[in-house]
Amino acid sequence: MDHHEHLARQAAGAVDDAIEAHERGEKVSPVDAAIAQASLRAAREAGVHPHEVNQYRRTEPA
Repeated sequence: MDHHEHLARQAAGAVDDAIEAHERGEKVSPVDAAIAQASLRAAREAGVHPHEVNQYRRTEPA
């Protein structure tokens, strides 16, 4: 796994964790939300396209 793929997988996992918590009726903590945002930002800044992140998602992309 190269760095590009690692960033895509990391961002997808962080987003899925937040979505799954919300779907269970749990409040998404500010820390978890910040991790998801930072992961997505890092992926985007590294040139990872949103479709690449979505291919690693466990939840259905919106």
